[in-house]
Amino acid sequence: MSVRGLAVSVLTRASHRPAIERRVLETGECAAVHFEYVDLPRLHCLTARINRRNHLYYYFWQWVAYRRAWALHQAEPFDLVHHVTWVSFRQPSFMGLLGAPFVFGPVAGGDEIPFGYLQGFGWRARAKEWVRHVANALVRFDPLMGLTYATAQRVYFTSEGHLARVSARVRRKAYVELAIGSDAQVQPSSTPSRPRAARLLFVGRCIGWKGMDLGLEVLARVRRQRPEVSLTIIGDGEDRARWQARAELLGLADAVHWLGWLPKDEVQRRYADFDLLFYPSLRDSGGFVVLEALQVGLPVVCWKLGGPGVVVDDSCGAAVLAQPVLDQALDDYAGAVLQTLEKHATGQGLGEACRARARQFTWPALIGRIHGLERERVEPA
Repeated sequence: MSVRGLAVSVLTRASHRPAIERRVLETGECAAVHFEYVDLPRLHCLTARINRRNHLYYYFWQWVAYRRAWALHQAEPFDLVHHVTWVSFRQPSFMGLLGAPFVFGPVAGGDEIPFGYLQGFGWRARAKEWVRHVANALVRFDPLMGLTYATAQRVYFTSEGHLARVSARVRRKAYVELAIGSDAQVQPSSTPSRPRAARLLFVGRCIGWKGMDLGLEVLARVRRQRPEVSLTIIGDGEDRARWQARAELLGLADAVHWLGWLPKDEVQRRYADFDLLFYPSLRDSGGFVVLEALQVGLPVVCWKLGGPGVVVDDSCGAAVLAQPVLDQALDDYAGAVLQTLEKHATGQGLGEACRARARQFTWPALIGRIHGLERERVEPA
């Protein structure tokens, strides 16, 4: 925002200071930004042995940050205050008490896995999802979150799923924007250089909520119509062995290739070897891999959930509705994969449409949308 002519002050943790100063020195980026560093080292040491200590520490840090901001505001009043991180709709900010126009978000954390979609999850994973559900349900009764939302003039959520977790009063001033963006850069095309069997790609952690329990069911249905289709999984995690066992049970042992983690540069090069990003994640707030795939012209099929469901539309693949009848939803997902593969194979400008969609989620585009709305507020015509 500073390159757009605004005087910007940033409050952040002192632990980030070396990295920030090194980046400014090396690149000159943010050289005009004024950084204020706030930390509570003694409290951090006291809470070091407590599980989830960062969440407890966060509340105190936010209050101290507010007091620092108040002092700065008295010296030179702010025209706009924007809470950017932490990116959680369950954790408060006190910045609205400054009296300047206050923007909260984009924040995440309100996406939930639909009931019935926990197929294959162990009891621990199911328990975590239930705890998450209860925590989300309590947000509207949290007085500190009530204060945060009441003092905000605008609220940004990373997906529409959050709107069901807040009151109608909050929804009236809510917008949906991702909390992540991509760099505006040209990437090599993903168009295959020769005819071959269709290949799907998944990139990410092998953990339950990434959705591969259902994804493997979808792949089995896809292969009933196109037996040559294969899936490559780049990534690793606690559920990899379980997914491998599930693939064998479904008769997919030879159709799924497990590569583990690869260097980022190699992953980006490999996008060109595939026809579709197969991304059945059930509650990603962002899904940066989706933006990476679209940047190289690789279409994406995902659930219409979370951040991927915001990014992907019919122009660049498919975001499949996670409807209550799971069997029908799996058929719909398989159908979307088959249709997208057909479009990709026949050209139809799908690659360029993917790139065009990705350009809507670059950092300049994201900042432009939010900054444009907020500049209208602080600089009325």
